[in-house]
Amino acid sequence: MKPPQKNLALKLSTLVVVTACFIVMGTSLLISQNFKNILTMWGEDVQMTVYLSQDISEQGRKSLEDFLKNTGKVNTVTYINQERALGDFRTQLASYAPDISRDDELLKLIPSSLQVTLASNVQTKDQMQVLQSLAADLKGKEGVDEVSFGQDWVEKYGALVSAMEITMELLGVVILAASLFVMSNAIRASVQNRKDEIVVLEMIGATSSMIRTPFLKEGALLGFISSTLAVILCFVSYTGFRNLLVSKLSFLQLGQHLAFITPTSIALLIIGGTAVGAFGSYLCVRKINDGWAASQG
Repeated sequence: MKPPQKNLALKLSTLVVVTACFIVMGTSLLISQNFKNILTMWGEDVQMTVYLSQDISEQGRKSLEDFLKNTGKVNTVTYINQERALGDFRTQLASYAPDISRDDELLKLIPSSLQVTLASNVQTKDQMQVLQSLAADLKGKEGVDEVSFGQDWVEKYGALVSAMEITMELLGVVILAASLFVMSNAIRASVQNRKDEIVVLEMIGATSSMIRTPFLKEGALLGFISSTLAVILCFVSYTGFRNLLVSKLSFLQLGQHLAFITPTSIALLIIGGTAVGAFGSYLCVRKINDGWAASQG
């Protein structure tokens, strides 16, 4: 069954609209993925500082280091003694308050500490919870005066990542529903235009699959072409934007951290688009061959 020529304009407009829907979905995936990449880069700088008591013994310090390493959540534990801490402090204050930076009494005020970085297997969204758990355990340990990990910044950082994920998931659902609605309308119009043919096929005893299959293929093809075009256009836009960052905004140093959506995501987007098209067609033709066409007359 060939579609009527007058239905071509509707098919083309539907293709454009659905392609636009998938472009938005692909762009959302791109933004979400690269946003996570950039935040993960920033997250690598997240660390915990464990300030030690003045009277802590060497054995007590090593016991704390062993405890942290055995949690499985810690990558490195670096001991900063008082002399090194004072040297860093003097370097930072040298140009602002040189007199204060030369005060030897500062050595008595600046405690030694342990600088703790998280393991790479700790996901960004879990960093806050892991840091809070480690801080709670450490505060009960002998020889620990204070634990700091930039609580406010890490909390906002984790909330930003979670909000981004939820927003992209909701946007994906809305766009998917919109594309399903548009494709269903196109197939419904196609069914109406072929109503006479369907009546004849029903009368001569055509099976359900014989009548429905062309419409299902039409919807699946529409979804496949739309999602494939969307991926291609997203890649062209991504390449242009990345080149802009590298050539014109290289001082931001973001170009090297950007990446196109993974092959798995591309495959899922195209397969999902094809499935949505087929499903939208099925919703329109599921009642065909039970007298539906004749009842419409």
